[in-house]
Amino acid sequence: MSANPPNFQEQIKARFSEGLAAHFNDGYDDWLKWCDVLYEPNAHYNVYGKRMTLQEYKSAMKALMTKYDIQIGEVKNMLVVGEWGAIRYVVHITDRATGAKIEQNTMEFVQWKENPELIGARVVEGWALSDSPLSET
Repeated sequence: MSANPPNFQEQIKARFSEGLAAHFNDGYDDWLKWCDVLYEPNAHYNVYGKRMTLQEYKSAMKALMTKYDIQIGEVKNMLVVGEWGAIRYVVHITDRATGAKIEQNTMEFVQWKENPELIGARVVEGWALSDSPLSET
């Protein structure tokens, strides 16, 4: 007898954790592949108050990950209730041109969609803020 699939809230926690730990720190190409798993095709992401389509978000992340080495650090808090999740974590950032380093504290608030088991929990829309916003320029 097979184990029951994790409930929706556990799926969300696993996606948060897996995405941060395994797919963000290995560069843009790995993150881009992870997007097909993590996001609904019509998802939106709001970064520093700007609402973007998934393609706009991918383009913005490519620009940021080209300019900066971005490494996710410690997860400070995670809360999941219903279809909503919030996560607070540390990001270690190095400017590739200057070598300047900063530690960024980031908070994301995300609405998720429950899908059949093979697809699982995926992001419908997210909001991200940090104490040290990055610029593509």
